[in-house]
Formats: sequence, C-alpha cells, structure tokens
Amino acid sequence: MSSIRAYTPSDRPACIAIFQSNQPKYFAAAELPLFAAWLDKPGLADYYVLEVEGEVVGCGGFYALPERQLANLAWGMVHAACHGRGYGRQLAAYRLELMQGRYPGYTLSLSTSQHTYGFYEKQGYVVKEVIRDGFGEGLDKYIMEKQ
Repeated sequence: MSSIRAYTPSDRPACIAIFQSNQPKYFAAAELPLFAAWLDKPGLADYYVLEVEGEVVGCGGFYALPERQLANLAWGMVHAACHGRGYGRQLAAYRLELMQGRYPGYTLSLSTSQHTYGFYEKQGYVVKEVIRDGFGEGLDKYIMEKQ
C-alpha cells in the first residue's frame, strides 16, 4: 500500500538517494546540487513524498509562475528499484490534481528528458520544444504542456 504526504526535511536523505538511484540515465551530475538546493529552500511548499510500507520511494512537487499563468511539475522521481510499479503515475496524478485545483486556467507544464517524455505523453502532456543536451551532455530537455 502506498501513500503520499508532504515532504519534511527529515525526508531529505531518502530523496537524495532516490535522485542518485536515477543517475546517470535520468539526471546529469550537475543537477544534484540544484535538487539539493530545492530541498533546502526555506518554507519549501508543494513538494511531496510517496511512501510504500513506511519507506520513501518517490518524490515530486510543483511550483507556479503567476505572472505567466504557468504551473510546472518539478523534480518528480521514483527510486530506480521501484520503476514500473505505477508509483510514478500515482505521484504525477496527485500533483496534477493539486495544480489544477489551485491554479485553474493556468498552463500546466514540465521539463523532462528523452527517457521520460513518453511517460508524460501518457499523462496527457504534449512536447512543445526539444533542446538538445538541455540538461547536460546526452540529456535532451523536452518542454511539455498538458492538453
């Protein structure tokens, strides 16, 4: 049985371990300090963890840019050992529902790589732009929007 709850600072080590389990295929080395800084932001809101039997196996959040009427999924991931079990879909659906409720009329977007854009297409997102090596060498950035 899995559950989703708000992130707390005590979840940081588990989230870092999840990130590292997805390197180098899904995240470039240069992204780890960015992710760590995100987790360390004072008053971090709208970031969540997915637990299975009390263990954090996934994390992800979102943020809004009201001046652009834009809400973005951010730093979503599931531990590599848990891929293919539906946890990513569950975490994405949870965040999407929150974003839609909180930011009606906003464009819902995300940035991902060539390795995961197909996952988000299944969630109703479409590719708007591809930036070669946008996340680092060999990791193209796919900018997507919810339709």
